[in-house]
Amino acid sequence: MLIPDDAISLSPRKHATVKMAARWVISCLVVILGLCRAEQLYVLHAPSYVQFLPSASPLHTVDLPKVIGLVLGFSTSKDLEWQGLGPGSLFQRPRANFLISVENLPTGATIEPVGGVKATYPVKQTGLPDLSAVHSHIASSFPDRKSLMLDLTMDGNVFEVRPLYPGLFSELPATPQQIAVHLQKDGSVLRTERLGSLNTTKEADLIFAGELQLLQDIVNTLSGQQALVSDGVPDLVSVSLTGVGRLAQEYGPTSQQVQDAITVLNSFLPKFSKTVAELYSGNVVVEAMTLSTPTGGMQRSRRSLLQQAQDKPGNLAPKINPDYPVIFNMSLWLGVLLLLAVYSVAYNLLYMEPGRDSIIYRMTSGRMKTEDDYTRFGQGAHRPVQKWD
Repeated sequence: MLIPDDAISLSPRKHATVKMAARWVISCLVVILGLCRAEQLYVLHAPSYVQFLPSASPLHTVDLPKVIGLVLGFSTSKDLEWQGLGPGSLFQRPRANFLISVENLPTGATIEPVGGVKATYPVKQTGLPDLSAVHSHIASSFPDRKSLMLDLTMDGNVFEVRPLYPGLFSELPATPQQIAVHLQKDGSVLRTERLGSLNTTKEADLIFAGELQLLQDIVNTLSGQQALVSDGVPDLVSVSLTGVGRLAQEYGPTSQQVQDAITVLNSFLPKFSKTVAELYSGNVVVEAMTLSTPTGGMQRSRRSLLQQAQDKPGNLAPKINPDYPVIFNMSLWLGVLLLLAVYSVAYNLLYMEPGRDSIIYRMTSGRMKTEDDYTRFGQGAHRPVQKWD
C-alpha cells in the first residue's frame, strides 16, 4: 500500500523544529570532534634510535615527564602504562629534549605543522606536566657538571626565561616593549613569517610574536655555545606558549587573528625543529603539545623547574624520596641480622667447653703440645700431664 507524499509532509512549524534539532546535533558532533582533537602531542623530531610507535592509547599529561625521562635514558619509579614508546638503544641517547606547550588553545582548534610530523598521539589532560622529576634525575646523574635547563613562560606581561646559566640569556628581551624593538631587527619573526591580520602594535598580537621570537633567539644563542651543547650532559628545555589563548580572549576563538596565529605556528614549528636538530646534530627530541583551556583548579604553576628547595613555605615537611621505604627496610633488617649474628657468636663463645684440646690449653702450657705427643702414646692412651716449672 502506497502512502501519498502529502500524508507524510510536515507542517512548517514541525519542519523548523526538525531543522533546529538537526543543527543542534551537528553542532554537538563538531564540538565533540573538536574536543577529541584539541589536545595532541606532536613528535616533530626524534633520532632513529628512539622509537615512537605509530598507534597508542591517549597519553595522560601527567605521564609526559616519564616519557621524556625514558627517552633521555633515565628510569622511572613507576612503570609507564602508555604503549607509544618503543625500546630504544642502550648505547645511544638523545643529548637534549625540547618541549613546546601551546596552552589555552581554543576548543576545536588544532595545529598541523607543515611538512608532517614523526608521530602524533591524542592527549588526555589530567594535569599539567611537571618536569622537575626529570631535572632531578639529570642533576643527580651529573653532579659535577651543569646541564642546560631552561624554562620559558609568560608571567603576567613579563617573559621569564629561567636557565641554569643565569648570564647566558641575559641579553634577551623580557618585556613587550623590548620585544617590539627587537622585532624590528633583520631576521626577526616579523620579517620571516607572514602574520596576516595580526598587528604587533596591539598587546595580544605582540605577545604571540614575542614568544616565537624568544624561541628563535634561544636557538641563536645556543648556536654560539657549542661547548655547552656538546658537553655530554642531557639538556632540558620547556617552553610554554600562551599567545594563541590571549588572541582568543581578545578577538574570539573563531576570529581571523586566531586562525592566522595557528597558520604561523604551523609554519614556524617545523623550522624551529629543524634548526634545533641541526644544532644537536640530530641527537635531540622535539615535541609540541597542545592543551585546551584549563578548567576547575587546573592552573599552570609558575614555579620554575629549576627552583631550589630552600624556598619551601613554612610548616611543610620536605618532599620524601619515593625510595625511602626500600632504604629503611634494608637498613632495619640488615641491622637485625647483624645483631643476631653478634649475639649468636658471643653466646657460643661464652658457653663453649674447650676442654684440654683447645688452643687455650696448648698455649698455656710450658711447651706447646704437638701432634707427635698424641701419636707417641697411641689412640686412647692417657696423655702425659704437663708439669709446670
